[in-house]
Amino acid sequence: MVRTAPSAADVGLIEYARSHGVEVSARQLERWRGRPDPLLMPNPRGRPGRPGGSTSSTDLAVGELVVWLGRRQRQGSRRDHLVLGAFGEGLPVPEASVRSAFARTVLKPAAEMSTTLGPRAQRQDLDDWLADGADRIATDQQHYVVRVPQRMRAIDKALQQMPALADLWDDMAAHDDDSPGEPLDNAGMAYYGALGVLQGTEGISREVMGRFLRARTGITGPNLGARVLETSGPAMPPALQGPPAHLVPGMPQGSVLHHLYSLAQETPMERLRAAWQAAGAVASWALNLCAAVEEQIATGRVGPAIGQWLKGLLYGIGRDYLTIGLVESEPTPSQQASTTLMLLFTASAFDTGLERATDQNVREALEFLVSTPVRPLVTGLADP
Repeated sequence: MVRTAPSAADVGLIEYARSHGVEVSARQLERWRGRPDPLLMPNPRGRPGRPGGSTSSTDLAVGELVVWLGRRQRQGSRRDHLVLGAFGEGLPVPEASVRSAFARTVLKPAAEMSTTLGPRAQRQDLDDWLADGADRIATDQQHYVVRVPQRMRAIDKALQQMPALADLWDDMAAHDDDSPGEPLDNAGMAYYGALGVLQGTEGISREVMGRFLRARTGITGPNLGARVLETSGPAMPPALQGPPAHLVPGMPQGSVLHHLYSLAQETPMERLRAAWQAAGAVASWALNLCAAVEEQIATGRVGPAIGQWLKGLLYGIGRDYLTIGLVESEPTPSQQASTTLMLLFTASAFDTGLERATDQNVREALEFLVSTPVRPLVTGLADP
C-alpha cells in the first residue's frame, strides 16, 4: 500500500493515464520512482501556498511516460529494458538511470571477464597474467565466436565468381599478394579477441591484427584493410589513444571496456539517443543491403549496393554491423544498447582520424571508409 495519500500531482498523472485508456495506481507510481535506477523523477514541489505539481508541459511529458510505462509494465519486466525503451522514445526517464542501463552492457561482461581473469599473483608479470586470463576466456568462448552468417558467405562467394567483377578481384589480389599469415581459427579469434578487450592492441603484433581482421571478414580473397594493419596502419586505433574518462573496476589499465564505459557515462544525451536510433536501424539496413546485393547479382549488374558491400568485404570496415544486423534481426534493448556504444566508439575513431588528417587524400580515404550505420554519427564528414 501507498504510505500516504497520493499527491495532487500524482492524482493528475493517474487521471492523465486514465484519459488515454491506461489504468495505473499510486502504488505503481511509487514503485517506478524506486531506487536504484528510477523510471520516474519525483514530482516538482510547488511554491509555498500552492499545490504541488502543475499542468505545465513538463508534467504532460511525464504523463506520456506514465502512459508508456503503464502499457508495457508487466510482471517480470526488466527495468533496464523499460529505461532504454522509454529513452529511445524520447520520454523523460531520469538521465542517471539511462546511463546506468548503458553502462551495465559493459559492466556485466567486464565482471565475467574479471572473474575468469582472477587475481594477479604477487610478482606475476603483467603480460603473463593477461595472456593466461585470455587463454582461459578463449577456452570458454571459442565455440561461441560469431563468424560470418551463411547469407553473407553466400553473397561473398557469388561476388567472387561474378564475371563483371573479375578484373577488380585480379587488381585487388595484386595489392595483397604476400600476406604474412592465414586467418585465425576459432581458438585464435577467441584468444586475441579476449586479449584485445583486456589490454587493447598493445602487445599484439601487426601480423596478428591482420590475421584477426581476415578471419572476421570471412573470405580467403584479398583484404586491403588487413594489409594496411599488417604494414602501415596505426599501432593503436585512434579511439583508444588517450586515457578514458572512467575506469571499469577489475579491468586492466589498457582495456577497451574503459572507453566503452566512458562513452556510456559521458556522451551527451541527444547524441546517445541518435546513436540508439542508429543502432535500431542496423538490422533493417543489413537485411535491405543483402536483398539489394542479391538482386544485383541475379541481374549480373554492379550497382551501388554491391559497391557498398565490397567496401566492407575488401577493407573489413562495417562488416561487424552487417553480422550484428543479421544475427540480431530483432535486438533486445540490451543488445541495441551494446550496438549503440559500438557505433559511438567507431564514430569517435573516425572523427579522431579526420581531425588529425592533414593530407587531403588521407581524409578522402577515411570519408570513403565510413560505413552507412556509422555515418550519421561522424561529425567531421564533409557530407554526412
